[in-house]
Amino acid sequence: MAWLVTTPAMTYAARRQDPALAAPVAVYATALATMLATASRLDPALEAGARRTVQAGAALFLVSDTLLGLRQFVVRGDVPLLEAAAMVTYTVGQGLIAAGVRRL
Repeated sequence: MAWLVTTPAMTYAARRQDPALAAPVAVYATALATMLATASRLDPALEAGARRTVQAGAALFLVSDTLLGLRQFVVRGDVPLLEAAAMVTYTVGQGLIAAGVRRL
């Protein structure tokens, strides 16, 4: 579901800015969505709290890069709140992934 929402929109926005960016953005967005899908399918035998922590981190990482894509391809300017939100979601997402993996 995440792929259906983010990839076409970011690919279209990137193509509008520079057609050469469309394919790399589509590939990267697909990789991010695959990461989230993989996190949501972790082995149920693993500790539930650790699985949820990794899943939350993967979701926040996808959100952070979506915010960066919005800044780069849609807003096209400095929006301090958008910058801050991207950094917070990135940092917390990475921290949750690392914390969850450590618990597995």
